[in-house]
Amino acid sequence: MIGTMLVLSLGSYAFVVETIRTLRAPFVGYAPAAPVGAFRLVLAGMALVSLIAARIMSWNIVARHAAGPAAQRFFTASIVAMALCESIAIYGLVLFLLGGQRTDFYGFAALALLAFAWRFPRRSLWEEWARRVGA
Repeated sequence: MIGTMLVLSLGSYAFVVETIRTLRAPFVGYAPAAPVGAFRLVLAGMALVSLIAARIMSWNIVARHAAGPAAQRFFTASIVAMALCESIAIYGLVLFLLGGQRTDFYGFAALALLAFAWRFPRRSLWEEWARRVGA
């Protein structure tokens, strides 16, 4: 349910983007003089790091037997991975608010959706984790 709500929140971000763009047309961003191009590259790098971190952190949480029962570790690892996926869409929202380019938001949101598809908690993923840690 948490994962579903995180994915659905992307729709609320899109609503905010389209509402601002429509009501403030032509929307050029709240900080059009900011170096958005350079910041876009930084956030794209952070998005890639988020994807890598989602995998590494999930595995680290799952592999720590002292951290509690396996199901609890699997749940925690899934929440952490989904939060990192969500952050990618938030990067796009920030870029849109700064520079006014809705393609910034939608590009990052699309990447976030792909990341959610990759890391969304599912039985097969948890079974793989259980096999790998011997739970």
